[in-house]
Amino acid sequence: MTEADWIEQLETTPCPLCSSGRHDQLFVARDRLVGLPGEFPVVRCRECSFVFLNPRPSEDALPNWYPDVYYPVGGGAETPEAIAVARGLLSRVETIHSGRSQSILDVGCGTGLFLKFARDAGHQVQGVELSQSAVNYGRNVYGLSIETGGVESVSLPESSLDVITMWHVLEHLPDPVATLERIARLLKPGGVLLFGVPNIESLEAKLFGRRWFSLDAPRHLGHFSPETARRAVGSAGMTIERIDHSAGTAGLVYSLMGDLTGVSLKLRGRQFRNSSYHRLAGLIGVPARAVCTVAARFGRGGAIEVFARKTAP
Repeated sequence: MTEADWIEQLETTPCPLCSSGRHDQLFVARDRLVGLPGEFPVVRCRECSFVFLNPRPSEDALPNWYPDVYYPVGGGAETPEAIAVARGLLSRVETIHSGRSQSILDVGCGTGLFLKFARDAGHQVQGVELSQSAVNYGRNVYGLSIETGGVESVSLPESSLDVITMWHVLEHLPDPVATLERIARLLKPGGVLLFGVPNIESLEAKLFGRRWFSLDAPRHLGHFSPETARRAVGSAGMTIERIDHSAGTAGLVYSLMGDLTGVSLKLRGRQFRNSSYHRLAGLIGVPARAVCTVAARFGRGGAIEVFARKTAP
């Protein structure tokens, strides 16, 4: 992709949360994850404080910024880390209506590892995912029902689901409020949305700024804080019951790795296979765990996990 190519694929946008055209530039980010060309201004809305890319890739051009390595399938999708995340998400879901089977939709489900565990635990599961290779894997290997596309096009009746999960998806979407409104319509009265997003007000985001790993420009179009997450969910007619701060270390560790090695490119094949790269990341992970635990305790975790409920009529 040449400089002319990526510039032509960008569009300017008002604030995705409040539609204001007034914003201030914070810094210019680059793709530190996969290494594609481009410079992407990160701005903060003057009206609602939402942070977002502007200009950003147009909706039609977005697939060009997701190379195949962004969607690990097969053994690459079943790492110990991925399994731990999937089981952790299931444990959170099962606290919502303890002891009974639930109807669950996972938006951006990838290969469906979480859905596999949920189905095996007795729940009724459905997934929706943009990556066709991930969809094929989930269908053929796990035997799951997964649709290709986004939640806007999923073929389920309204008010039919107990739980919708959306793990690190909302930041990728050009119109997060429209997505949340669609989710609210799909949920039963009293149904629950559980989603996770990076926290732009986290300690690690403040420390690293444009070098923060979880910026993931230009794929992360919006950057949420607890306050802007509340605004977005409220705009969709749901109520947030709880926001938890994650003590996960990935954002801090790979931000540091980028500074120490010149590349935080976890998904680039050379670094991904390089044992010395992983050993260094493992060493950094020990003190990072303590830092991230303290940051989460003081409401500055690298990611937030949001529990929202559709209000019963």
